[in-house]
Amino acid sequence: MSSHQEFLAERDKIDYLIQQGYYIKNVRENLSGAFVEFESKIPDPSGKKDATQILHIKNADARKYFASLLICQMKQAQ
Repeated sequence: MSSHQEFLAERDKIDYLIQQGYYIKNVRENLSGAFVEFESKIPDPSGKKDATQILHIKNADARKYFASLLICQMKQAQ
């Protein structure tokens, strides 16, 4: 898979979680990429939907993308 295709796939996963009402809770980076933890803003009363999701983001452009989303999220929280 090309680097650009990898970026698009990872960006789509991030966008999907954001659209589902998740926000970035925590980021852990290491040499193999970033592990981004998302938490749901909307509690699921049935308990079927997991409140947290973790994505392993490997592509550098996708890491820049979620970092820009995180900055926007922090500005909105102020």
